[in-house]
Amino acid sequence: MGDLEHIRTQLTGADEEERRQAVISLGRHPLAKSRELFFSAMGDGSWRVRKEAVNTLLTVPLDDSTLNGLIGLLASSDNAGLRNSAVEALERLESRSVPLLLDHLKASDHDVRKFVADILGSIGDRSSIPSLVEALQDPDANVSAAAAENLGKIGDPRAVAPLVEALATGDVWFRFSVLGALTRIGEPVPIPVFAPLVADPLLKRPVIECLGAVGDRDAVPVILEGLQDRVRAVREAAACALARLRGRLPAVYAREVDDQLTGFRGKPCVDDLIASLDTTDRQVRESLVGILALIGDERAALPLLEGCRDERLRRTCLQGFRIMGEGGMAALLAAFSKADDEEKTFIIYLWGEMGFGGAAPYLGEAMASNRYSVRNAAVVAAGKIGLTGLLDQIRLLLDDSEQDVRKGAVDALVRLAPAGREKVAAIARTLSTSPDPDNRRDAARIFAALADPERLALLVKDESPLVRRSAVTALAGLRLPECLGNLVMALVDEDPDVRIAAATGLGEVQGEGSVGSLILSLNDEDPWVRCAALRSLGKIGGERALDAIEDLLGKADGVVLITALEALAGLGDDRALLLVRRGLENSDEEVVKSAIDILSRSDCSWIDEYRDRLLRHPHWDVRCATARAMAHLLGEGAAMHLRKALESEQDELVRGELRDLLGRWR
Repeated sequence: MGDLEHIRTQLTGADEEERRQAVISLGRHPLAKSRELFFSAMGDGSWRVRKEAVNTLLTVPLDDSTLNGLIGLLASSDNAGLRNSAVEALERLESRSVPLLLDHLKASDHDVRKFVADILGSIGDRSSIPSLVEALQDPDANVSAAAAENLGKIGDPRAVAPLVEALATGDVWFRFSVLGALTRIGEPVPIPVFAPLVADPLLKRPVIECLGAVGDRDAVPVILEGLQDRVRAVREAAACALARLRGRLPAVYAREVDDQLTGFRGKPCVDDLIASLDTTDRQVRESLVGILALIGDERAALPLLEGCRDERLRRTCLQGFRIMGEGGMAALLAAFSKADDEEKTFIIYLWGEMGFGGAAPYLGEAMASNRYSVRNAAVVAAGKIGLTGLLDQIRLLLDDSEQDVRKGAVDALVRLAPAGREKVAAIARTLSTSPDPDNRRDAARIFAALADPERLALLVKDESPLVRRSAVTALAGLRLPECLGNLVMALVDEDPDVRIAAATGLGEVQGEGSVGSLILSLNDEDPWVRCAALRSLGKIGGERALDAIEDLLGKADGVVLITALEALAGLGDDRALLLVRRGLENSDEEVVKSAIDILSRSDCSWIDEYRDRLLRHPHWDVRCATARAMAHLLGEGAAMHLRKALESEQDELVRGELRDLLGRWR
């Protein structure tokens, strides 16, 4: 007892840290004797002491007397810190405090009733819903509004009907809370429920917000009317509501909304919607951009251009310009000369995406800009639009100081190759004789776009392995029979990456004459070349390929053996799948798992022979993979074997997997 008196003295001292330590020491005393000291500390002038009091109190078992005492502290109107500490403690107790809180939802003090409603909402225990529904009829406006708000916070659909009924009663602020609750719950509510409320200027915004969450197709006219409201807050709420509603409507009804929005073109409300884009609310801004994009009014061209700065809005803005069509492009042309470099970059990007041929003179000028981002955007756009008249300017950018610009120029030449064949071919020939291997590699890409196997064949013999690999890949991409000879020759290149490209390419061309060369590549010193050859043999198929893969099975290991099994899976016939079974007997668990994965995609004929061996495999992951495969292929027929495996299994991970699988058939 003397110790408690000492603590009491410390709790009234001037030293904050001493008071905090005194609170901690309270946890060592019986709650019946320390309760009032805890409550006193929860009202301390220091937030650190109050926090410590709550934390320490919650470390000890609390009886109903303590819980009732905490609830009683909610009436401490003269000490906000004490009341807030009580709220925190009750919320952190969660469901433990709910029964007693419900008893106090009818307390005589209306402030206590309101705090109880708020705490119940924060806890979110659904057992409190009937009492909160009853509290909707509380005579105190703050309590009834809190009941509505916290029913929304809990979010249980059972609250919808009484909330809808409550809309017909109470003052405007109570209805405001009810609408907010319905919005949070998000369950459908028929549009006639809201008809009497739309005309009230004070309720128009919450009604529209609610319709966005709970409405259907019938709510669209009300929300569209809200877009034209003279009050900015209503217009912004309507934009958010329409975006939300449109997102969950069936596609056919969403298109109806889009068609109705195009009818807003030329209306004064478009200027009002544009003016709201200065909002700091991200959701509102994104919704407004989406609505303006769907309207497609040319007045929104520059605001949508500004929206392109936000990567998340860029696609939406682009859709808006597509809807605007030529009018939007003309607006961008008019703005281009006075735009800063960043704006020019976005304008050029939009021209490219829109395929706007009228941008040609501006793009030619932009390719000479001092800003590399402008040059890059211009050359990329020229390629997308198909402006062969700018090939001379594009050629100059092949020597640009910035790698992105050089790459953009090559990409443009690739795009323009079919239409500007003669001039593009001349540029590619110049690149192919450059001393810079990067230029020669770019030439390979362009010759591929020109479908010129003869020029590519010359680059297959280049001194640079990077160029040779690019040329081989390009030749394979043509898929022409006359390319086979060069691809076969590349199988003996000194560089393994070139040989990999050749082996992979032969699988794309799939000529019968390449099988023999691919079989020889199965003896390549590089395992990744052997893997590439195996994949191509699996694509080509045939008895010779199957014989070669079978012969390799006894000599391969690791990744090569796994690739061989995958190649057999690609062949897919009975003989190939029988060969895959050999992988089940391998000492490498990764090979075994690969074989199990492949066989689990076919039938269950292998399970009886290998089941017991695999369920007793020394590696835990193999045992898990086997159990999963059996459950997949046999369904409940696997249960008996899995139960037996569970009886003898020692590894907890495997036991957990087996229990999960068996749980499917309880």
